[in-house]
Amino acid sequence: MTEVAQRIRVSCASLCRIEHQGRYLLLLNSNRREKGIYILSPIGGALVHYSPARLADFDAIPEDPASPDLRVSLPLAQLDAFRQWFASGQERERSPFRELHEELVAESGLLPALTPDDVDWWLLWAVEEEALTQRQGQTGLLTHYFLEIYEVRFKTAAALGPLLAAPPDAGVAWVTARQIEERGTLAIDVDGARREARINGTLLLAPPESPRHPLA
Repeated sequence: MTEVAQRIRVSCASLCRIEHQGRYLLLLNSNRREKGIYILSPIGGALVHYSPARLADFDAIPEDPASPDLRVSLPLAQLDAFRQWFASGQERERSPFRELHEELVAESGLLPALTPDDVDWWLLWAVEEEALTQRQGQTGLLTHYFLEIYEVRFKTAAALGPLLAAPPDAGVAWVTARQIEERGTLAIDVDGARREARINGTLLLAPPESPRHPLA
């Protein structure tokens, strides 16, 4: 096998389960939206690491050397060691707040501000799965995902209110568990037209019974 074939892309992320009166908040994935692909997904994104030296122990190559995001390629032989390190929680981010703020405040403008005092969060479960990524610039690469699903509760009306009253073209939707389970589509008005957005959120409802490897 070649050196390239012996490596695998790894992506580590947090996902937020935001539930209110039996409905779950999903947001259009901005990376896929830029490609004209409309998918309603849980709020979340890449976790970051705090130790380049630790990644070097796994012979990991960052996807973006200028970013601390835990998106790397590494030898398949190092995947188990990386898994053990990730599970330890050491030298890496263990909170969804940074991504929550980035998506709700900095990127979408759905909220004018958000502080840690506005929300509570706690880890529900962790999931591993493999799939072909649709991330721009990496499309089609087999990726091993390490995902942490967090329950997120807004403690103030100032934080929750604007999300409940988001305008139709905001790219967000409150959907039921049944809609998530059916993995169907939802018609939304966004980017100047009515779009059919695919609903992607099953990991919010319950942990898989075993690690998911859709391509196996």
